[in-house]
Order: sequence, then C-alpha cells, then structure tokens
Amino acid sequence: MEVSTAMGLMVMLSGALVVMLQQHLTFMQMAQRQSFLAKEAPQIGNILGRIFQQADHYFIYPDGAGARGGVTPVIQNGAAVRLFFKTSSQTTQERLITAETDTSGTSLRFYTPLADGRETSWLICKGLQAAAFNANEGILTATLTGPNGEVITYCGGAR
Repeated sequence: MEVSTAMGLMVMLSGALVVMLQQHLTFMQMAQRQSFLAKEAPQIGNILGRIFQQADHYFIYPDGAGARGGVTPVIQNGAAVRLFFKTSSQTTQERLITAETDTSGTSLRFYTPLADGRETSWLICKGLQAAAFNANEGILTATLTGPNGEVITYCGGAR
C-alpha cells in the first residue's frame, strides 16, 4: 500500500515536471521568435531614424543598380533610397541604402560613394524576409518584414 502510494506520487510529480519543462521550452521558443522585434528592431529604428532625419532630400529607386545608374525614381515599393545631405560648406553628399536579397534573406546596407569611384558600405541589418521604401504619403518610410513575418515601418523625411 505505501509503496504504491509512493509510486503514484512519483508518477504525478514526474508528469508535472515534464509539463513544466515543455511549457518552459514553448516560452523560450516564443521569446526567440520575437527577438527581431525585441532586440533588432529598436536598433534599426535608431539608425534609420538618424539617417532619415539628417537627409535634405531623397529619391527611391527599384533597386541599388537603378539608384547608382540614375534610372527614373519610383514612389513606392523601392528597394533602394538615395539620400542627399548638405555639408557645412553647403556642398551635397550622397548616400545610398539598399535592400539586397541573397540566399540568407534580405539585408539593408548603407553605401558611401568615394571620390575615386569606389564605395564603402556597412550592414544595417540582415536576415529579413523583405524590405521596401515608400514615399506615397509624402514622407520616407522603410517597411521591413522580419524573419518570422513581423512587419515594422520606420518613418522619416527630408528637412
């Protein structure tokens, strides 16, 4: 009688521990799926916000090659934005942000053209499902789709 009671209690306790472990793993997976919104999105917003707010004017292009080649700009669903900044000496500097897609997903890169024709670049973010630049409401927006389908839009515009 006592052995069967003890065995029954052990089975119930082990079942409760298995349920608690499974719940913990489920919560950890949910937290990991939301890491783009919780960790990366605020940093991306800070970077894009600073860049967009300092630009004097901008043009949106269908892709990075079009932005470099000077094709006709678009109003929405562009994959590149060409930004123009006034310097303290009243000259204009150009910068380029492109959404580039490869086998690992879409990444946002910031390019700075140099006087000798080369470009320097740095990565803003990577691993996105999609990215699009729009100006159909009069302000520059960047809509990013995260790795798990989360959609977030950053806004800014010319001064």
